[in-house]
Amino acid sequence: MKVDKLKLRIFKSRLMQRVFGQPVNIRASWEETPKDYRDMVEFLDWFDRTDAIESTVERGRVDWQHRFAPSQAYSALSKGTVLEIGFGGGRLLMHAARDFERAIGIDIHSNFAMTERFLERQGVSNYQLYHRNDFAKIPENSVDFVYSFIVFQHFDGMAEVDYYLTHIKRVLRQNGIAQIYYGKNQEEGVALTNATDFRLRDCSLFISPITMRQLISDRFDLLEYSDRLPRDPLSNSGESVQAMVLFRNRSA
Repeated sequence: MKVDKLKLRIFKSRLMQRVFGQPVNIRASWEETPKDYRDMVEFLDWFDRTDAIESTVERGRVDWQHRFAPSQAYSALSKGTVLEIGFGGGRLLMHAARDFERAIGIDIHSNFAMTERFLERQGVSNYQLYHRNDFAKIPENSVDFVYSFIVFQHFDGMAEVDYYLTHIKRVLRQNGIAQIYYGKNQEEGVALTNATDFRLRDCSLFISPITMRQLISDRFDLLEYSDRLPRDPLSNSGESVQAMVLFRNRSA
């Protein structure tokens, strides 16, 4: 019988919290856990629940085509360089790489080799992966489109949001745009899950749409936003825990 390593890992983590009161380091959980995976499906499953590579590829296609590609702003973009914040296993980056000449991925996790295997098996070669700490290596004014999906909601605080917004402003070309999905706080302001309550893979950072729009408007030109999004983009059913902002560098 095959053991579900992800479920076992989550069970052990919760047991340590309940019995010994041991908190979980939110950032470290995303940075270190993926390094233990060698099986491709188990690796992909850590980032996005799946039971097959084909399912991951298809879900990536649906999210790319229905959450990013349809916008007017995206259609008008130069398709030179695209950058994903939080590429995980690579399910969205593979589709982005097919639309753009060059794809860049930024992530905090420590198993880029598995992501590279996944991308290369899908016939993708026009990509480059960087660790979060190496973002500064990406040149200024070099990216046409920055995007992120189901990532900001896993940050361990607003300092991480600020870090990425600062780099987005730096790398975006004048006519480039950024589209960020983030965890939505139904109340005012920001809510952060503390380490003693955090569970592996859970969301940890929730920002009210008003707060996020103000944060973006202080640095960028806000082009579009959506506070209510469907969980299933094909049927438009359910409500996502995310909201979205689309923006560009302020016009000179």
